[in-house]
Amino acid sequence: MNHSCKECNDVSRRSFITRAGAAFGAMAFADPLLRMVAQTYAQSSGGTGNILVLCQLNGGLDALSFLAPFTNPVYQSNRPQLALNASQVTPLPDHAEFGINNQFAYFSELYAAGQCAIVQQVAYPRGNGSHFESQEIYEYGVRNLASQVGTSATWYERLRKTYFNAPFGVMSVDNIGDPQRYGYPDTTYRRGAQAAFGRLATLKQNRNPMQQAVLNQYSRIDQLGEELRAKTAGFVSSGMARGEIYRAAQLASANLGTQIFKVEYGGFDTHGSQLDANASLFPRLDTEFRQFAQDMQALGLWDRTAVLFYSEFGRRNRENGSPGTDHGHGGHMILCGPHVHGGLLGQAPTSSDLGEDNLPYYVDFRGVYANVIRNWLGFDPNPIFQIDGETYDENIGGSLLA
Repeated sequence: MNHSCKECNDVSRRSFITRAGAAFGAMAFADPLLRMVAQTYAQSSGGTGNILVLCQLNGGLDALSFLAPFTNPVYQSNRPQLALNASQVTPLPDHAEFGINNQFAYFSELYAAGQCAIVQQVAYPRGNGSHFESQEIYEYGVRNLASQVGTSATWYERLRKTYFNAPFGVMSVDNIGDPQRYGYPDTTYRRGAQAAFGRLATLKQNRNPMQQAVLNQYSRIDQLGEELRAKTAGFVSSGMARGEIYRAAQLASANLGTQIFKVEYGGFDTHGSQLDANASLFPRLDTEFRQFAQDMQALGLWDRTAVLFYSEFGRRNRENGSPGTDHGHGGHMILCGPHVHGGLLGQAPTSSDLGEDNLPYYVDFRGVYANVIRNWLGFDPNPIFQIDGETYDENIGGSLLA
């Protein structure tokens, strides 16, 4: 049986259209992208000055393939082909009935060292299994974006604007990309932007103030791009991987006072051939994360870095006939770093939970964000998430930071 996801097939196209539209809108109205990069460099003020890396795993990470309740008979019976056995996991030293997939060797090492916290069965109320809606909710921190006040920016951009309004206080690797192409999300946008501003630049006179402001900002983008390229030119990595999180270390080497880096990994929508997909996805993420940690250590930045891994939802408890797993609800969020209070938080899956179609949701994802914002970055998260009547439970079963 072949399970397909039409919404999944449209992800790349919709993602491009959304981002390109937002980028051209920003150009036209001098808002908020160009306004941000047009400012001069500024160091962050307030807070701890620590670094948070947000690593979004797009498609829906199967939580039970990362952390397996491998001794549980319900788990084993639900997944005759996909269930992990004792030889495929590293049992947790404090919860031997659970084991981290051996393909995540570095995560296991960090957990054993008390530097990896796993918050279990995290989601948001009334999940519907939509990639687009779920990713948007995790990005913006609200359910119905159109009806909310003050949500035109992601939650981490709202945080920057509220507490540390520095141009490079937040860097999204997905938008910035390689510093060689800084300022352009992709080559299509780059060509379009160059053509548009090239036409604008030919207007020798009669430019209105908005046109001149946009033209000045375009010049500033190029100037900042040159400065960023120069500041990262000497970066040397500890390994050969050149994935998404590599660029976060490269950009961190510029020492621009960035407090939040955002990176994304795709491919986790494993409706079919899940074992084959995981055999590629899991070791790659693990290896590149290890290299990132080593790079940050070499830069002298690892001691003040925490990395939060999350996905828009988990996957079904039962495998399908492909064999794979379909869209679920509750999943896990994972925080790693030298000052993380390691261990299991949230609600561990029980036999009853595993007997449902999906893992239930016991922890609100905003509670995890809020814990990190308050205890790692040193800011009050309430103005960021409690807007226009939004409320949530911050209790995640303990503190994430030592």
